[in-house]
Order: sequence, then structure tokens, then C-alpha cells
Amino acid sequence: MPVDSALVKELREKTGLPMMECKKALEKTGGDIEKAFEELRRAGLKAQEKLSGRAAKEGRIGSFVSPDGKMGVLVALRCETEPVGKNEAFQKLLGDLVQVIAARNPKNIEELNGLALPSGSTVGAAVTDLVNKIRENISIGRFARFEADAISQYVHFDQKKAAMVALKGGLAQDPKVAELGKDLGMHIVFSKPSCLTRDRLDKQIVDKERDILIDAAKNDPKNAQKPLDILKKIVEGQVVKFVASKCLAEQPFVKDEKVSVTQHLKNTGTGVSIEDFAYIATDVA
Repeated sequence: MPVDSALVKELREKTGLPMMECKKALEKTGGDIEKAFEELRRAGLKAQEKLSGRAAKEGRIGSFVSPDGKMGVLVALRCETEPVGKNEAFQKLLGDLVQVIAARNPKNIEELNGLALPSGSTVGAAVTDLVNKIRENISIGRFARFEADAISQYVHFDQKKAAMVALKGGLAQDPKVAELGKDLGMHIVFSKPSCLTRDRLDKQIVDKERDILIDAAKNDPKNAQKPLDILKKIVEGQVVKFVASKCLAEQPFVKDEKVSVTQHLKNTGTGVSIEDFAYIATDVA
């Protein structure tokens, strides 16, 4: 049956979807706006699945630190193209995500998707709605929420990568602690450590690296006459360096590579220690 153009316009304004798709949905549902909206939502879910294979490596990082400096949030909202990261609706959703993570402290993405936004929609439904409107793969990337004596953040100028550090034994309002926290955040963004200390590094990662190095040593002609136990000892020194490169506490500090991050902390005289850290980027799922 023919559909009133005013209904098509109303549905298009409500959904932001193309005119022809709105018209088809209304024709299918006999001109019922609500049923047509539901039909588009159903179609949108399928569309989102089709879009999911496309790389979403652009986007923006949302950030928040409480006024007392003791709680902080970072979250990545990812998209395919640079202009979408500047879109008003995209930015609105990013701000809402920051608020809900700060207030509800979800443990994982599944829990976050089920939480209600200020609009009343769930996070998962809001992401789907935005995909429907923009027709681009949009997804929530990594997020983190810390509580500590002092929270510091460093958000890179492009807003596509950021770091957050939870510090023990200091106040965020202390200029020295604030400077230290910013420097640590900058270090994390550029050095991308995997863990805080070596005891937190996944043993499988270390074992895999050790196996690779041993195989490489065996295949090196200059080691042809060396027994396996000697090669293992040689490789172990390389493993120690590999582990140190992955651990924030042992990495050479980005502003002074003659000292480790741990030594730099001591040199500042602030008396603080690192409890935890997070690296968040739009190109990291």
C-alpha cells in the first residue's frame, strides 16, 4: 500500500536512516511508525553484523577524573573513518559511555552493553542505533576504571590513544605527583608495556619467546658445535631482557633512558608507587 510521505519523513528523522529504507519498512508494516522502527532495528542488527568485518581503527578516547583525583575512566569508541569520530552523535555516545562506566563500574564489555544510558536505552542498543544512522562499523574498544590515592591520565593530542595510572601514596593535587603521573602516562603511550611487574607477565608469552630464541640459536651456524645446555644459558640472558622490555617497572624511562621507571619514581622524591595502569587506543580491540 502507498505510504504517506509525511510518515516516511517522520521515520527518517527519528532514525537517521535513508529515505528508501524507511519507506520500505513502513510499506511492510502498513504505515505503523513503531512497528516500522522495530523492523529497521531488526534490519539494523543484520546490517551491524555485515559491517562487523570492516576494520574500526579510528575513533576517540573518552576520559574522566573525579574532582578529588581518586577515580578515573578511559574508554575507546571505535569507528572506521576519521570524520565519524568528530560526529556529534558519536561524541554524545562517547560522553555517555564515560558517565555510565564511572557510575556503574562494569567488569567487562558484556556487562557494559547491558547497562542503561541517561536516554533510557542500553549501551548495546545505543551502539546499534548509531551504526544504523551512520552506516559504519562502530564498536566499544577497551575501557578502564581505577580508584586510588591519585589518578593520572595522559591523552595524546589526537585523542586516539591514552594511558591512566593509579598511584599509591600521593595526592593528584600535588604538582609533583601530577607531573609524575602525566610523564608516566606519556611513557605508557609510547612504550606500551604489557604488565606492571614481571610476576604479572603471562608465563606462556615468556615460554614462547624462549622457544623462539632457542630455535634461532640452534639455526645459527656459529653455534653448530655448542651443546643445548650452553645455548639455553646464552638465550636466558635474552629472555631476561625481553621480560624487562614488557614490564613497566623495568622499562627505561622515556624521558631519561639511563634509568628505569622504578628508579625514576624514586628520584622524584614523591614517595608514590604504581598500583596499576591501562593503555587504551582506538586501534587496539
